[in-house]
Amino acid sequence: MTSDVTLYPADAEQRLGFDVVRARLDYHARTPYGADVLAALRPSSDEADVRARLGRAGEMTDLIGFDDPFPLATSDDVRPTIARLRPHDSLVDGADLAALGRVLAVLRLVHDYLHARKAKAPGLWKVAERIVVMKPLEDRISRTIDDAGHVRDDASPLLSDLTRRLVSSNGRLRETLSIALRAAIAAGWATEAQPTIRGGRAVIPVRAEAKRKVQGFVHDVSASGQTVFIEPASVLDLNNEIRELDIERAREVERILRELSTHARHHGDDVLDGLGALGRLDAAAAVARLSLETGALVPEVGETGALRLIGARHVGLVLREALKPKAEQRPVVPLTMSMGDGDGPDDDRPEAATVLVVTGPNAGGKSVVMKTVGLTSLMAACGLPVPAAPGTRIPLPTQIFVDVGDQQSIADDLSTFTSHLTHVAAMLENADNRSLCLLDEAGTGTDPAEGGALAEAVLRRLASRGTRVVATTHVGALKAFAHDTRGVANGSMAFDRETIAPTYRFRAGVPGSSYAFEIAARVGLPEPVVTDARARVGEGTVRLDALVADVEKRAEDAEANLAQADLRLAESEARLVDAERIRRDYEQRLERLRADTDARRAAALAEADEILAGANASVERAVREIREAQADPDATREAREQLDAARAIVAKRTGAVRKRQKQRRPEAAPVIAASGPVEPGDHVRVDEAGPVGEVREVTSKEAVVAFGQLVSRVKLGRLVKVGGPTARPGRAVSATASRAARRAPSGSSGSGSGGSMSALSARTRLDLRGARVDEALSDVEQFVDAGLVAGVPSLEIVHGKGTGALRQAIHEALARRRDVAGFAVAPIDQGGDGVTVVRFA
Repeated sequence: MTSDVTLYPADAEQRLGFDVVRARLDYHARTPYGADVLAALRPSSDEADVRARLGRAGEMTDLIGFDDPFPLATSDDVRPTIARLRPHDSLVDGADLAALGRVLAVLRLVHDYLHARKAKAPGLWKVAERIVVMKPLEDRISRTIDDAGHVRDDASPLLSDLTRRLVSSNGRLRETLSIALRAAIAAGWATEAQPTIRGGRAVIPVRAEAKRKVQGFVHDVSASGQTVFIEPASVLDLNNEIRELDIERAREVERILRELSTHARHHGDDVLDGLGALGRLDAAAAVARLSLETGALVPEVGETGALRLIGARHVGLVLREALKPKAEQRPVVPLTMSMGDGDGPDDDRPEAATVLVVTGPNAGGKSVVMKTVGLTSLMAACGLPVPAAPGTRIPLPTQIFVDVGDQQSIADDLSTFTSHLTHVAAMLENADNRSLCLLDEAGTGTDPAEGGALAEAVLRRLASRGTRVVATTHVGALKAFAHDTRGVANGSMAFDRETIAPTYRFRAGVPGSSYAFEIAARVGLPEPVVTDARARVGEGTVRLDALVADVEKRAEDAEANLAQADLRLAESEARLVDAERIRRDYEQRLERLRADTDARRAAALAEADEILAGANASVERAVREIREAQADPDATREAREQLDAARAIVAKRTGAVRKRQKQRRPEAAPVIAASGPVEPGDHVRVDEAGPVGEVREVTSKEAVVAFGQLVSRVKLGRLVKVGGPTARPGRAVSATASRAARRAPSGSSGSGSGGSMSALSARTRLDLRGARVDEALSDVEQFVDAGLVAGVPSLEIVHGKGTGALRQAIHEALARRRDVAGFAVAPIDQGGDGVTVVRFA
């Protein structure tokens, strides 16, 4: 069963404007093989076949539009050359072989180009892999034949020798001829002239009356009979020698061409296979150039389902405007509409209908809407991208019936109405639920009442089959029919009532007025005539037209209000996104500031404790010395009381600070303590809610701990070991993070002389654009470890968009880390796909 789409009538392509598409595709073809493929282009109803064609077209569009130039040069047709080489021992001339060599070079370049991009363009590579690269034959041709198609003088040692001897002999011949000619001139037997060639022999011109004065052979006489051309006896042997060398050289050239032709004959089938692939690739390139020229894209296709056009434009109109001078170009008004896009049999929305009745004024764009539906469907079925916006979907028809234009035929004795009925009869006989029928000016050409009734009956029958139909009309009864009948919907072309001019904008679900009276008055018909006409159509018709016009006006106002509302909503959403970004930024900054403040305060308190402890020891030592010296007991007691009061004040202040720290971070969970003694390089927390620091030195009773830029001595009994560097309370930290914190990773900032990382000094953004994957992954590990130590809530990794390989590698590395709570690409306003946000809680 064939999958070709049936077109009715035979000139349906021309009626829709597809002939313009074919002509432009042929213009963009670079080779005769591609032109032949495009000439044989036929629409298909097979979804897999069409998807494959569209896929190749999309791949080629991306390559031509965004990659290195596609190496497809204009090529000669070498298929006749291959045909002439078929017989055994045949040969072709040098020009044919030179053309074959150029085609082989193109085949090789195209093959290598697509082989290097087979992951990016798998559909095109599937075609190109049929090309056999014949580099030895290509090189042999280039070494043997020059660009002009002549056998090179150095093609063989013998040919090189013969050529050298010919050059030498010809030089001696010219010199000898010049001597003979000068002698004849001096004797008065010849006039001032140059030697020439007659019958393949070198001769000199001599006066007829002196021909017997010059020894030699007469080869020719001038037309006037006054000059004879004589081969002097002195050059006879030289001429004979040159003639023999010419013959021998021609024989060697023929041998070389025959040998090279035999080599090419052995590759004839491979060459033809390559030319077939080259033709398909050239056709795909022509399609891609047309797509770039018209702003086309690959639509979604299916064998059934909804027809959905989003911002579609008639390609003929697009090309017409594109080929005009820039100053004369006008934008083509896009078409957005749907058919058969319903949720079930009870869906009575306009887009759910399969039959669309389009009304509106003359020259308002009704026929353009109908032809755009037909042409985009035909282009998609041919595997061609269509000028439309994303979201466009086209069901592939098995039949397209086109009843467009004036089909009146004097030769066949058919009137316009009769021809119209002939086409309608073909639709009724053959159309099914995968057919597309286009009827222009339905119900016209005969009595309006009878024509409208016939059109209604036809549309009702086609609607019952689920056939997709777009019909334009001026018959008012069909507007009511479309409104009242399930599966049939109204549509109209908007009209500016103030300027009495069409806008070419389509509106679904709304019938349109013909605006006949308004247009008549605008073009200058007398007002009494227009008024009389209004009165004669009847009050009901006038009221209906007024109602339709009012509906159109209300629809226009609603569309304008909706557009303004959408604009305001978009602006509000943009402001909301911006405000949310600012809020998150300030929250992160505040969190970092609080964390750093707590760390500094806790470190200061720890240092105060140590100072107080030292002071206490000094006082105790002084008291002991006083006692030993039998000092006054009352003085000793007073000193102790002052010391206890100082201790109480410091303890009270320390407790108040720590209480505020706990209240500020009520969500903090207990640290998971690590086992083992405290050693240099470990990360520890002071007391239960103190800051995390890095151990620098350890003695028997105390340790030197770095808290950001502050370094303090703390008793071992107050330290809780948390293992490696820790980012947030309640999370165990890996040894990897500890090492990363010590070596100050790329993208983070060290914390000063202490070497550890505070939340305030940690960088939260790492730029990896341009880095190799292995280097980037190492930097990411260090950057995340440093962020964990610093206690920041999130980090940003800038990797750029590019091919996505770096982003994928980073995401895979982050997914393997248990200490990362989550990650995702950033919002659009913060970098989108080019930035990954890492969260720690």
